[in-house]
Amino acid sequence: MKLLWFSLVASFFLSGTAVAAPEKAALDVRAASYILGDIDTGMVMYDKDSDKRVPPASLTKIMTLFLIYDALARGDLTLEQALPVSERAWRTPGSKTFVRVGDQIRVNDLIQGIAVQSGNDACVVVAEHLAGSEEGFSDLMNAKAKELGMVNSHFVNPTGLPHPEHYTSARDLFLLASALMNRFPQYSHFVKEKQYTFSGIQQYNRNRLLWRDPSITGLKTGHTREAGFCMVATSDKDGQRLAAVIMGAPSSKIREEEALRLLRQGNRLFETVRIYEPGAVIRSLRVWKGAEEFVDATVDQPAVVTIPRKQRSSLEIGMVYEEPMVGPLVKGQKIGAVIVKLKDQELLNRPVVAAKDIPSGGFVGNFVDTIRLYFGW
Repeated sequence: MKLLWFSLVASFFLSGTAVAAPEKAALDVRAASYILGDIDTGMVMYDKDSDKRVPPASLTKIMTLFLIYDALARGDLTLEQALPVSERAWRTPGSKTFVRVGDQIRVNDLIQGIAVQSGNDACVVVAEHLAGSEEGFSDLMNAKAKELGMVNSHFVNPTGLPHPEHYTSARDLFLLASALMNRFPQYSHFVKEKQYTFSGIQQYNRNRLLWRDPSITGLKTGHTREAGFCMVATSDKDGQRLAAVIMGAPSSKIREEEALRLLRQGNRLFETVRIYEPGAVIRSLRVWKGAEEFVDATVDQPAVVTIPRKQRSSLEIGMVYEEPMVGPLVKGQKIGAVIVKLKDQELLNRPVVAAKDIPSGGFVGNFVDTIRLYFGW
């Protein structure tokens, strides 16, 4: 194994997932639990009781939207497809899109009804179409939660109506919100819409931060007596995308104030540093006993870290790889790793792969390389 360290300036490109984070500072937030993190790196900047299981209220609908977007991406739904409204959907209590029994509603309208109006009836319409029933849809929700690593979540309905076995955590909602924003950017406009009119009724987005700060990109509010006032707020500013989760705040005003304070604090004190884009060549490496003498070592995933501001010059970027490297090699084969450190703390470890196939060399070339390796030439 050989380890090379690069200068930061020479290595600076552009965007991965950090495996560690600088030490977090304490922050007093008026909420039962909360979390602030970087959507692109997964780094948590501040949190309190973020693994505590709590009722999510309408933040449940983030998972409902995730499954709708997932179905759209697979081709199981289209935005123009019309879905029927059952009597059960029409009778669902709570906030409404005001769909009517027997109507055929476009998926696009149902998404707007969920994202803007927080319509419980619209959630049930989609759930019944995708899974046959709310119960079947809940199974899909729990399977997706497991896939996303949401270890403190369990869903029994697509709406967030109270139930003893319906719960999540601030950290799980951060994971869900990050996955939603990263996987489905083509649908991100829905949660930024400030108002929506359906059946002649105009309703406004309950996320009032959309009016207060131009960097706000979503995402969802929620409230029940059991859950208190909850919110997932996301922002995009100075190339940094953050998500703040507020659970159990005492009022809608306080949840908004605390979410915005967290987002601004994170943006002021931390920065997202984009190191390598997918496909970036890290270095050309010598290949022995190959049809070609060199192979480009590249990353097939973005590499990005979150660090405290004014510490960029302390970042170290290195690559560890096999030496000697012997052919043949296959395109995409792991041949090393990029390591990013901040003051001796490893922030990221990203695989490095061969950019192309390197077939085995011919008899003569292989023989010569064997001699060179043996004598260290």
